[in-house]
Amino acid sequence: MIKDDMAERLLPLEGGVNFRDMGGYCAHGGRKVKWRHLYRSGTMSRLTAEDREHLNQRGIRTVIDFRSQTEQVNEPNDWAMTSDTGYWSRQHDEMFGNLATMAKDGIASVADAEAIMEAGFRQLPFQQAEAYAQMFRRLAGGIVPAVIHCTAGKDRTGGGAALILAVLGVPREAIISDFVMTERAVDLAKALQHRKPDPRYTDFARIDPEVRRAFSAARPGFITALLDGLEKECGSVENYLSDLGFTPSDLDDLRGHLLD
Repeated sequence: MIKDDMAERLLPLEGGVNFRDMGGYCAHGGRKVKWRHLYRSGTMSRLTAEDREHLNQRGIRTVIDFRSQTEQVNEPNDWAMTSDTGYWSRQHDEMFGNLATMAKDGIASVADAEAIMEAGFRQLPFQQAEAYAQMFRRLAGGIVPAVIHCTAGKDRTGGGAALILAVLGVPREAIISDFVMTERAVDLAKALQHRKPDPRYTDFARIDPEVRRAFSAARPGFITALLDGLEKECGSVENYLSDLGFTPSDLDDLRGHLLD
């Protein structure tokens, strides 16, 4: 049974969205993931002056932004871009999976929505390969503490977090627990209502509300699909990283920086 320690993980930020510490999990060789070294978050555009000072005190050295160019323009991460955080993003306008196409064709049921989300998670390691490679490059180089984030801190960030924890040897049960914690860490519907309208998502307005809620959920099957899909496609997360150019020595370095 995984300890429910959300209160310990969730940072006390007034304008934070799903901003959590990933430390404390049991990992490779009986070690534990270091606290205050790895963070995951949703949009950071609403941070208050007090929030920014709190993060400055944590000495964050890396911020990896998985969001699209449209999202970056609509909700810029001003704190990371104007502070000494080694902010990184890429210019792309990819959507998660093929949601826009599927929404246009109509999504009839919650089961259909879950199947679409699982398919999207299976694609994530490859769709986000450039960003995930940059994330691992910085972690292996010891450029920590680090924050990874997207808009809700659920899908793209959830995939990145799962890959990091898997490489560190965190058990699958704990990886899944960290993913589904999002449902209690933030009211996703409320958090996303502040987002500027994106015309690519117009068709979602016509979908049944219960079906729409499935897309904003953080269900165990979603992250399980990523992990199972990666094992089927690559054999292991280590093989996936090898395909991205990482050596066993790089992974030893990463574990040395992030594990007690």
